Amino acid sequence: MKIFSIQLSLITVLLLLLSCERLDDDYNKIPDDIARLAELQQEYQDALVANTDGWFMEYQPGENNPAVPIFMKFFENGDVTVVSDRVGFDEEQTSTYRVGGVIGPELIFDTYSVYSSIAETGGGSFDFRMFPQEDGSFKLKHATGDLDTEFLLRKASANDKDEIIARAEVGYLLKEFNENSSAYFRNLILDEVSAFWELDIVSQQLTLTWEDGGGENQTETFAYTTLAGNGIKLVKPWKPQGSVQIDEFYFGDVTSDGILINDAGEGGAGKVEVSHVPAVPYKGTAEKYIFSNSLKMNENPVRLLAYTSNIDAVSNELRPYYEAVTNALPSFWRIQVYNYSPVDNPRNAIVLVGKNENDANTFHYFYYGMTIKDDSHVALEFENANELGSQIENHPDVIEFFNKIYPPEGITIIPLAAQRIRVVSRVNSLYYMDLIVSTPPGLWND
Repeated sequence: MKIFSIQLSLITVLLLLLSCERLDDDYNKIPDDIARLAELQQEYQDALVANTDGWFMEYQPGENNPAVPIFMKFFENGDVTVVSDRVGFDEEQTSTYRVGGVIGPELIFDTYSVYSSIAETGGGSFDFRMFPQEDGSFKLKHATGDLDTEFLLRKASANDKDEIIARAEVGYLLKEFNENSSAYFRNLILDEVSAFWELDIVSQQLTLTWEDGGGENQTETFAYTTLAGNGIKLVKPWKPQGSVQIDEFYFGDVTSDGILINDAGEGGAGKVEVSHVPAVPYKGTAEKYIFSNSLKMNENPVRLLAYTSNIDAVSNELRPYYEAVTNALPSFWRIQVYNYSPVDNPRNAIVLVGKNENDANTFHYFYYGMTIKDDSHVALEFENANELGSQIENHPDVIEFFNKIYPPEGITIIPLAAQRIRVVSRVNSLYYMDLIVSTPPGLWND
C-alpha cells in the first residue's frame, strides 16, 4: 500500500508539471551583458557621489500628504547632507546612506533624517528602488508597499537650495506663532468665513472647524505644502460654504495676539486671532461633561469619572499652581472629577487625591454646580463648605489653583482622542489640563 501511495503521488506531481507552461531554459538568468547586482549598486552610488552640485527630490508619499522639497549631497564615505523645508529639518544635517537591496539597487537612508520624520507622520519611507533615466536622473519607487507611486531624484539646479530655504521661512513663521501665542485658541477670521484653526507644523497638517449653512459643525484636516513668500498650499481645497473655495494662505506679520493673512484667495484677507474661547463651540461636549450618559435615556445613568494621568497632563502655565497644591496636601498626586455622582442624588465634585501613612488614597472633595452656556462652555459655582471637613479647603494654594483652572466664568470642554478631554479656562486659556475618562466607557469615543 505504501509503494502504491508513493507512485500515485509521483504521477500527480508529473501531471501538474506537464500541465504548466514550460519555462525557458534561461529563466531567472541574468543576461551576460547586464552587470551583476553588486556592480549596479556601486555604479549608482558612484553616480550619486559624482554630482557634486547635489540632488533634488520633491517627496510626496501620497495624494493626501504634503510635498516636501529635499536637497541632498552624497559622499563616498556613506554620508549624505540633507536639507528640507520641514520644521526640525530645515537646516543642513548629516545622515548616512547606502545603495543596497536584494532584488535590485535601493537607495537606503540608514540613520534618522527627514525621510524618517515623514515616514512617522505621513506614511512615507526611507528606502527606494532606483531606476536610472537617460537624462542622468533616477526614478524612485518605495522599496516596499506602494510600488506604483514614482518620485524623481534629479540633479539639483542652481536655485533649488535657495527655494527650499525660502519655503522653510513659513515654517519659522508658523512655529513662532504657535510657541508665542498669548492664548490657547486660534480663530481664523476672514472676509468670507470664520473657523477654529489648529495647526501641526511637524506633520504639516491644518485642522479647521467651522459652522456650515445648516448650523452644524464641520471639521476637516488638510495636509499643506509650503510656498515661497510665506505661504502654504492645501493639498486639497477647503470649501467651507457656498461657492467659496480656499487653496492657499499667504501670511503677514506675526504677534503674540495673531498672524495676519494677506491673501486667502476667495476667502479674502484677515487673520488668525488668538482667543481664550473657540470661534466655533465643540458640539455636545458640555452636556456630556455634566450629565454623562444620563443623556442616553435607554441606559442607566453613569457618573462621569475622569482624572489627570500625570504632570504632563497639565499645561506648562498651570503646572506651578498644580504642583503648589502639595503645600496644602504634601501627598497630593492627582485630580479626579466626579460629575453626576451619585446618580440617585446627583452632585459634582473635583477631588484632590493624596496618600495616607499606609499609602492608601485619601480624597478631598470640593463640590460645585454647573450650568451649560453653549455647546462646549460650562459655567461653575463652587459650594461654600467642604462637607467632608477637609482642612485644606481654605489653603491659599488650593484656592489659587481652582481660580486658575475653574474660574466662575467657566471652562471649555474639548474632546480629544481615546477617552480623553481637555478642560480649558475661559479666563486664560493657557491654563488647561487633560483628563482621562474612566466612566462611562466609550463616552468620548462616540
